[in-house]
Amino acid sequence: MSLFKSEGCKHLTGINDTKHLTSEKEILTLPDEYSKEVYVPLVDPGKGLPINVEAKVGDHVKVGTLIGTRNMFGNLIPIYSPVSGVIKGEENILHGGLGRMAKHYVIENDFKYENVKVCEPFSLESDSDTIIDAMQKLGLVGLGGAGFPTFIKYKGVKDIDTIIINGVECEPFLTTDYNAMIKESEELFLGASLMMKAAHAQRALICFKQNKVRVYEALKDKVHEHPGLELKLVPDVYPMGWEKLLCKTVTGRTYEKLPAEAHVIINNAQTAIELAKSSKTGFITRSKMLTVTGEGLKENANVIVPIGTKVSEIVRFMGGYTIDEGVVLLGGPMCSRGLMNDNCAILPQNDAITVLRKLKRRTQQCLRCGACTDHCPTNLQPVEIKIAYEHKDMDRMMALKPTVCIGCGLCSYVCPSQIEVNDFVKKAKALVMMEQTKRKAAEAKKAEAAKPQGGKQ
Repeated sequence: MSLFKSEGCKHLTGINDTKHLTSEKEILTLPDEYSKEVYVPLVDPGKGLPINVEAKVGDHVKVGTLIGTRNMFGNLIPIYSPVSGVIKGEENILHGGLGRMAKHYVIENDFKYENVKVCEPFSLESDSDTIIDAMQKLGLVGLGGAGFPTFIKYKGVKDIDTIIINGVECEPFLTTDYNAMIKESEELFLGASLMMKAAHAQRALICFKQNKVRVYEALKDKVHEHPGLELKLVPDVYPMGWEKLLCKTVTGRTYEKLPAEAHVIINNAQTAIELAKSSKTGFITRSKMLTVTGEGLKENANVIVPIGTKVSEIVRFMGGYTIDEGVVLLGGPMCSRGLMNDNCAILPQNDAITVLRKLKRRTQQCLRCGACTDHCPTNLQPVEIKIAYEHKDMDRMMALKPTVCIGCGLCSYVCPSQIEVNDFVKKAKALVMMEQTKRKAAEAKKAEAAKPQGGKQ
């Protein structure tokens, strides 16, 4: 066992078998009957707080009509209607990102998809500020799962020399980036070039796994037509798609908190593609390609659906469930958590619906083998965090820094005792974050009380 540095990555057994379920199949488009109503959450996907609502029940909306705004680091992030139609009411349904019930607008889809231009079209001739401003007006977020607003990565940064386009897609089952990069290569190149222009970067590295032969064949002959763009093939290991590991692999650089510290900005491949599409029209992204897959579904395929479509409707289109007891994941099996129900709406950042059979695993006592520590990409000690959590030892939990966990699930994957170590780390992470908030508030209150009190003499 390494004392000071983890392996940080591992080839997942059978991963290509899961991807072959959808990778070479025809991409489907969800028929209208399955998206008669779409749902737009009225809460911030990060904080869970209500958004500033701008539209009301009864309003007629178009694709790009402003529903409301949320605030992040002092910046307003717009939330738009993904379809045209009428806001017919409100409904509390499961929010797939927050994992709890939340208020949503219900929009009755008229299937006309009339668009509102939210920004002027832009190009490689536009200046950096124009492109970044357009990113904000478009409400463009990272489409690889995180959903972080794209423009924030570019606003005010300096000394960026490299854009990394992340098309690694290292989760089992998922093949949307793979298909998008093959079928929309010109948009990928344009989006990467626009991101270079926005950041004043000298190069953009388009990254994908070395076994993705079809991606390489689709890109290799045309990439040289675009100044500054390069292809970077990376090892077929997990979690190579993690930003910090990917940055170190392709540039040799690392950082503490943000890629900008390493003079790098990292964006998902489909984010670049959607930026390119919007640059020509000024229209928002209204649909999303999902990998809909798993042994629990009658059919497996990549499906293009309107954002806001219910998971249950997409499953119905795929022929329904084939098992009585299973788990529905909004994403891949390594990072995602099971949904309480399938009555939830697709968000822009969602990339998959995976339905798997429930496995009854026989957990054994921890062997103290250290495999979870050896493989943790963030150099944590997962089993120690688990023990601290079980003993409710908050000081020990805080010292072990579970907040650094990226939720990759590799610790559980390698555990010979089949302990769901990752679940304990996630729970410890949540407790520590709450405790940090409490302590910060207490310190602020104490500092306020210590201030000299003014008043009349």
